[in-house]
Amino acid sequence: MNTGVDVVIIGAGMVGLSSALHLQERGLTVALFDPGREEGRASFGNAGVLSRNSIFPVAAPGLRSRLPRYALGRDVAVRARLASVPFLLPWLTRFVAAADERRWRAAAAALDPLVSRAYDEHLHLADRVGGRSLIRRNGWMRLYRSAAAFEASARERAVLAEYGVGMECLEQQDIVQLEPHLARRFARAILFTDSGAVESPGALVRLYRAAVAAQGGRFVEALAERIEEDADGIAVTGGPTTIRGRFAVLAAGAWSGQLARTLGDRFPLAAERGYHRHFRLAEGAELRRPVHDAAGGYVMSPMNGRVRVLSGVELARPDDPPDHRQIAAVTADAANTIALGDAVEPAPWMGSRPSTPDGLPVIGVSKRRSRLIFAFGHGHIGFANGPLTGRIVAALVAGEAAPIPIGAFSPRRFGA
Repeated sequence: MNTGVDVVIIGAGMVGLSSALHLQERGLTVALFDPGREEGRASFGNAGVLSRNSIFPVAAPGLRSRLPRYALGRDVAVRARLASVPFLLPWLTRFVAAADERRWRAAAAALDPLVSRAYDEHLHLADRVGGRSLIRRNGWMRLYRSAAAFEASARERAVLAEYGVGMECLEQQDIVQLEPHLARRFARAILFTDSGAVESPGALVRLYRAAVAAQGGRFVEALAERIEEDADGIAVTGGPTTIRGRFAVLAAGAWSGQLARTLGDRFPLAAERGYHRHFRLAEGAELRRPVHDAAGGYVMSPMNGRVRVLSGVELARPDDPPDHRQIAAVTADAANTIALGDAVEPAPWMGSRPSTPDGLPVIGVSKRRSRLIFAFGHGHIGFANGPLTGRIVAALVAGEAAPIPIGAFSPRRFGA
């Protein structure tokens, strides 16, 4: 099959679907290549938090001193697969170089215009597809087990205040009032008041997908293997199917780097892998909003009457086999924070997020192919910021200025 549309999109996760919806809003036709493994996408398995405070890259001041702990698996929040280190070296060298205060603050300045609009941009799309009931805005909470740990967050809190991020600093009695079923193991907390959460990320993604299809969007259940541009357009091939478009968008998440390499573009991407598992709560227990135990290295998020427990980061190759030790460790710890009941699934979920060394997404037109737009590399904030990224993609296709500054996200910073 060789047919034509206005825009061919590679990837049907949150970024790809949001791009499709915004392009259709402009009256353009779209086709999306995706292998169809819904539960394998990072958009399915995240915490569902539309976090106003997520403006900081993983490469932060002080990180270099913690690298040995990460490599040896002694830090529950971040672990690196030693066998994958040779693959990760191009990423790691840039990652370590980015871990200074100047670059950390520059990344926050670049990310703030994107992150600050995450909640409203989701509402815009959710209203179109009948998904508003899945989104709530009652904040999310970061928990600290000691006053000293809370005080160590002073620099981060000061930067967040510069950007107008809503925060309330809580004492133990405040935590008990807001989340009475948490164990009394936390001395202080920060409530991020202008953040929101999605009741079921997978359900919202399915609504977005159904809306794209209802407006004539075509889905090709195949892995895109080849992109070819000529004077008349750009063609994407996956399996026996080739679809031509005036433009193509590469939004394949952690697998974007592999396809980009076939075009001669090399992006230093790592798979920022995460694990989760759902648990019933003991009778009478309740979790009212997502919470992050800073010392425990896990997030718990209420979803459909259950609790999703999520691990921290595992740095690896996207196709490395799962290693459940990290999620097992944090689950055992989380059970000391709230009364977890039985696990819902027989085994944990695992997914890969595309991580750049500087913590900034790759959004922009390819230097080598004027009809190809890159939109990937969001790390752990892709689900929240997919809708605004989709709006940016639609503006680039239309030849308009992006709705926010995107110079810091340019693929040309990696030579592409």
